[in-house]
Amino acid sequence: MEKTRKYYQELIAVKKDYKVMLKNFLLAFSTGGGVAIIGQLFFDLYYQILHLDKQDASLYMTLTMVLFAGMLTAFGIYDNLGQIAKCGLAIPITGFANASVCSAMEYHKEGIVLGIGANALKLAGSVIVLGTTSAIIVASIRYIFEVLL
Repeated sequence: MEKTRKYYQELIAVKKDYKVMLKNFLLAFSTGGGVAIIGQLFFDLYYQILHLDKQDASLYMTLTMVLFAGMLTAFGIYDNLGQIAKCGLAIPITGFANASVCSAMEYHKEGIVLGIGANALKLAGSVIVLGTTSAIIVASIRYIFEVLL
């Protein structure tokens, strides 16, 4: 056990370059913030300029961000940006769009139904299942505390 711990400590000691870690953190933080600002600009466009209500403006903003991320993925730009921005692009809704489009593009040669249709949500399917399951659990707990207790 001690031998494994020593090996692990030596392995991660090489990776502890705090300047690189700080640079990556700031880059991911600023990129994720930039994505949020772009999303807010789309929301403001739909809400204030096109005079949609808040719920519709939020929906259209999300759809626009997913559409642009999907297009950037299809053109091969999103992956290059992801290499630079790290998780700053992977965590927002744009990462979900990237995962869906990548899966669909990988299997497009198998046809529309068996290729694209069957594999479009292959990587993102687990996110949907786990998100839905956790929402049901949280809602059940809330129901128990609010109604039954």
